[in-house]
Amino acid sequence: MTSITARGIGGPPPKRRIAGLVGVIVFHALLIYALVSGLAQGVVKVIQQKVEVAVISEPPPPPPPPPPKIEKVVQPTAAPKPQAYVPPVVNPPPVTSTANAIQSTTSDPAPQPAPTPAPAVEAPKGPVSAKANCSQLQAPEYPSKAQQDEIQGVVRVAFQVGDNGRFSHIANISFDGGIPPRYRSGFQSAISAALQGYSCKPNSLLSQEFGFKLDSGE
Repeated sequence: MTSITARGIGGPPPKRRIAGLVGVIVFHALLIYALVSGLAQGVVKVIQQKVEVAVISEPPPPPPPPPPKIEKVVQPTAAPKPQAYVPPVVNPPPVTSTANAIQSTTSDPAPQPAPTPAPAVEAPKGPVSAKANCSQLQAPEYPSKAQQDEIQGVVRVAFQVGDNGRFSHIANISFDGGIPPRYRSGFQSAISAALQGYSCKPNSLLSQEFGFKLDSGE
């Protein structure tokens, strides 16, 4: 009995048991390898998917702000100062020699002096006396109306004589204070009638004074 017990405890394991252990170990090794390799691929796929999703779903960054505008400040140009007008310089004409001109002038005979015109006879500025320039005089008639009213006075006349020496017209007439204005036309008509008979120097201005007085003896 003692020898059977001793074989069962201390003897070598059976071959079947060893083969089973080896198979279990190999199985576990394959299983671990399969698990490790499969899990690794799955993890890689999951990480890639997350990365791709994250890249796709992430919004694009905002565009950078535009650069600030630089306004160009245009400096006002100063108006050009007016320039003073400078007249163009005109060169004087060249002076030609006058020797030939002097020779030709001296060779010509001296010009004769022009004859001195006779001094013109000035006409008298004012009227001259009719008594000194008339060969025939005639006294005027006394106006009847002035004679009836005893109007007396002196009349001074300047008259023009034409080419024929006859009376042309009265140039000026004046009355003294003794003849009222309403009688003056009668005295002028009487004097004009008397001047028609005058024969005087042609084209002359003459003067004559006529005194109208009543005879105190009547």
